[in-house]
Amino acid sequence: MDLSGVSMDSLFPEVDEKATVQNVSKFLARTLPKMVRVSGQTLTELRSPNYDGMPKGQSVPDPDARLVRRLYAEQVVRRSIEAMNHCDRDCQRILDLLYLQKYSDTMCYMAIGYSESSYFHDWKPRALLQFADCYLLEDLHIFEKVQ
Repeated sequence: MDLSGVSMDSLFPEVDEKATVQNVSKFLARTLPKMVRVSGQTLTELRSPNYDGMPKGQSVPDPDARLVRRLYAEQVVRRSIEAMNHCDRDCQRILDLLYLQKYSDTMCYMAIGYSESSYFHDWKPRALLQFADCYLLEDLHIFEKVQ
């Protein structure tokens, strides 16, 4: 593979941080809970898989489509948890409290001990941007428009 003509800017275009934070926040607040429901499991089950080896019956008219949806949803949840685990410790804690344990923002910054201002202006955006960097199933970044 010849990388001589490749520049850092072409591989990693400038991220619109504000738009990316909004996109990741929407993903974690809306898409992730939906994917947990579609997967048919709880977050606890998906965090530590337990396979009993017993076949599961399907009573759905189109079992293939349902199975594909369920498997995709399970992958979204697994990759989300994996991405959270790849963030630094402080960001992991914020993401876990907010999106896995369902803390409110106020409960989160109080539990961690941050001021409201530093939480909203620094820590929460940092955690959401790190999640975008670590989530590999799809790109959640919003890139700045080249002029």
